[in-house]
Amino acid sequence: MAIRGILIALIIFMSALLVMVFQIMRGSAPVENNPPAGIVLEDAVIDVRTEVFEQATLERIIALAGQTVANRRETIVAQSGGTLAEIRVDKGDVVARDEVIALISADARDESLRQAEQALVAAEIDLDATRKLVEEGFVPRNSLADRETAYEAALASVEQARDQVTDLEVRATISGLVENRIAQVGGFVGAGDPVVAVTSLDPLVVSARAGERQIAEFAIGQIADVELATGQQVKAVISYISPFADAATRTFEIEAEAPNPDYTLFEGVTASVEVRVPTPGLHYVPTGLLQRAPDGRQGLYSVGEGNSVIFNPTEVISADISGSWVSGLDGTVTLITVGQASVKAGMTVNPVSADAVEQISAEERLNQ
Repeated sequence: MAIRGILIALIIFMSALLVMVFQIMRGSAPVENNPPAGIVLEDAVIDVRTEVFEQATLERIIALAGQTVANRRETIVAQSGGTLAEIRVDKGDVVARDEVIALISADARDESLRQAEQALVAAEIDLDATRKLVEEGFVPRNSLADRETAYEAALASVEQARDQVTDLEVRATISGLVENRIAQVGGFVGAGDPVVAVTSLDPLVVSARAGERQIAEFAIGQIADVELATGQQVKAVISYISPFADAATRTFEIEAEAPNPDYTLFEGVTASVEVRVPTPGLHYVPTGLLQRAPDGRQGLYSVGEGNSVIFNPTEVISADISGSWVSGLDGTVTLITVGQASVKAGMTVNPVSADAVEQISAEERLNQ
């Protein structure tokens, strides 16, 4: 009997519990005329704040490390052998191209030239006399041809003797600074022997190396801002871009020329090189405006005709703490600056410009 009573009590308890659960479920049923929130957002026209952004040009700075080097070095050599009679320049002197900087003793060559010039004068007198005799009929005309041949031979001898004397002058082949005197006055030099070393430092060359991802940014004629370890700052023009990479470093040599007419810039000095590369057709926007489309693409939302929302895929070219330079937008564009996270392409919105918001705020402040 006791067991039967327990079972009856248990059945009554379970029935009461089921009734309570059924009543709770009936009370949480949705109201028939209350549509989901998503449907309300689909049909509503929301307010968004907008701002107009203009197309602009970004000047990116590419920085390289390098050093200054001589534009050209040449060793001036003797054109003819003999005793070095004179060196007219000293270490550190400035010389001009084709300037006589040393002399080789003439000795017998001056005498040879003197004799050749005397022979030429005699041949010319003989030729004139023979020409007169032929005109007067005293000698046959073939005698004139012999005298003309003799005169031409004497003239060639003089020119040869003068060339030999000229070879005794050692001339600078470039303009620059005398770096070193190699030969000694009174010593013998042969044809091709070094006499003086000259270095050209105007223009001064700044040599740097660019990486694989940088080299395509450079072009002949670009202006580079150069700062030397001495504190000197100059502008240089890119004059050479190597098409060959260094096998070890995978870098490319770049040379820029800086004017140095007064030779105040020095060779072998560490230099920092900066080249400004303009990139037109970009827009500078606050970084927070960038959004992700449902397909994962990064871009910006703008308002087009009929206040329709447009998604513009963009690429960030450069960024700083204030914003980002992006590509992918054309010309002047009206971007959504507040509310961009709540829109999607194709929606119709009510755009409110930043200027209008500022005007409303100002009026509210006045009315307070």
